[in-house]
Order: sequence, then structure tokens, then C-alpha cells
Amino acid sequence: MKINKYFLGLAVILLGALTSCETDVKGDVMYAPMGQNISFETAKPSTITTSQSSLTIPVRIIRSLTSGSYTANFTAEASEEGIFSISNGTSVTFAEGQGVVVMEVTASNLEKGKDYTYTLTLSPTDVATADTITKKQNVSTVISIHSDYSWKKLGKGHYSSPEWWEDEMDVEIQQAEGTNIYRMMDLFEKGYNIQFSIGSDNVVTVPKQASWNHSSYGVVYLEGFLNEDKSGVAGVYDPATKQAPLTLQHTVSAGSFGAYTDVLTMP
Repeated sequence: MKINKYFLGLAVILLGALTSCETDVKGDVMYAPMGQNISFETAKPSTITTSQSSLTIPVRIIRSLTSGSYTANFTAEASEEGIFSISNGTSVTFAEGQGVVVMEVTASNLEKGKDYTYTLTLSPTDVATADTITKKQNVSTVISIHSDYSWKKLGKGHYSSPEWWEDEMDVEIQQAEGTNIYRMMDLFEKGYNIQFSIGSDNVVTVPKQASWNHSSYGVVYLEGFLNEDKSGVAGVYDPATKQAPLTLQHTVSAGSFGAYTDVLTMP
């Protein structure tokens, strides 16, 4: 493939030596928490992918000291209004002896193909309970949801990439039910499914998306680049031949590798 013409790989060797002039064993040092240290258990959980229109997500808030009761408060900020709600509002109460409180965040009215985030942030008062010695406190947590389509298999297509990938291969094609949206499964790398749409005018649009992971440059993105206008248009599908020439630009955070034309043959 074209990218192989660039330097691949990164090797890091770390050598170290530890010396000590004092060998006396001083014994274990016991540490006791100095404050409540209110914290979200996880700062950024993995993105939740669902094809359901609603779901409930448990969120755990923890504290270091369990003596006495304590009420923690937080704020909530959603990427879109009318999606998220919390069963207990924006506060939780730890009972005597309780170190963990689990609350439920409900996401409803999820639309297919959209991404949602919900950021919970501790109040300044609770942030101030941080243990200044361990400094282990998550003052916020971000819930990320990808509302996926319901996909059905169409069969095997064929993908030819003579310049960019310098190869061709059969590829599974799936369609989002009730839409003109499709995806090529594991095209360049397993786990990277390339999504595209075919409009009523047979115009093929490929939005910018991750296509595979480069060992030195990181994630490689592709997008339709037929007109160089950032519209995502990649080509025009011919129903007679079931083929679509796709002009795609390939980029990483450092810049672009250029645009190359591949050919997709639908099942």
C-alpha cells in the first residue's frame, strides 16, 4: 500500500539502574485518608453503543472516609437537551459507613446515527474534599453514547484500491435498515467499518471517519474528496454495473497523504 513508503514503527528502550546508600528496613508506613475525597469512580467510561432508543447507565460516586453521612452535589451538562435524566437529581447522599453510591442516568429519545455526551462535574465544595496527599480524585465523568442503526447483511462486495492500498479484496456490505446508509466491514483494518450513503441521484457520500491505525502516525482518516469542497462526495454509483469509483482523501493529525480513487462493487 502507498503508506508503506513512509517510515513505519517506533522502538523505545528504557534502561535504568537504582542504587541506594541506605539498606535499613524501616517497616510499612500506614496511611489514613485525610478527607472525604469525593470522586467519580471513572473519569471517562468507554463509549456505549446501542441500537435501542433508550437505556440506563449506572454511575458510581465514591469517598475515602465512611464515617458519618455526607451529601455530594454535582452539575450536569448534556450535548443535547431532552435526552438525559438522573433518578436522584444532582445530589447523592452517603449513609454512615457507606463508601460507594450508585445512581442511574437514563438516556431517552436516542436518534439513530447520532452521538451524545453527558458531563457530570462535582461542586466546588466537593472538589475541595480532595485528599491532597494521594491526589486521586475524578472531579467529573463523561458519559458517551453512540446511537447505532440496526444493520442487515447485503452480501459480499469487492473493493479495489490500486494506488492507495495497492490491493483488492472482497468485503462484507451491510445496510442500515430503512435508510440509504451502508458500511464496508473491516475494510482496511478489523474494527474499522467504513460508512457511506448512496443518494437518490446515485451520488456516493463518504463522511470523514477513522479507517485504520498507523503505528507511527496514529489514526488515519478518510473522507470523500471528489470536489475538494469538504462535502464528503466521493463519486457516483452506476446501478447497471453496481460499481462506484470513490475518490478519498487520507489524513492523519500531521497532514494529508493525498486523495486516491478506489472502486467499490456492491453485492
